[in-house]
Amino acid sequence: MLKNYTPKEWQTIVEHELVFYYDDNGGFAFPCDASGNVDTSELSPFAINNLTDCMKHPEKFKYFNQVRTERRRVCDPAHGICECGEEVYLWDEYMGACECPNCGRWYNLFGQELNPPSSWADGDDW
Repeated sequence: MLKNYTPKEWQTIVEHELVFYYDDNGGFAFPCDASGNVDTSELSPFAINNLTDCMKHPEKFKYFNQVRTERRRVCDPAHGICECGEEVYLWDEYMGACECPNCGRWYNLFGQELNPPSSWADGDDW
């Protein structure tokens, strides 16, 4: 069994962008907070120039200075420490099991050590 086993955890990531679109095929988008405030310290000088130009010329855009919010769910895989000391992320590498990249031990998705797949026979319980 892996030491310090941590089960997988789902997270919701929320990202906001301040958008300026010429039409449905092009424009600009800048990372911002939910209120549309852009942290210019995180932007390159080119991006700052683009943002400044967008704000000065609203007539160029069909969609001007709008906040777009995107939500997505991501999963941090289960993981733990192998007998060899390597952290192992548990993902379905082969038939519901994965291998420690350091020592070659195999684990199921719950962190239980398995025999290597070469010893598995068709129809056997592993």
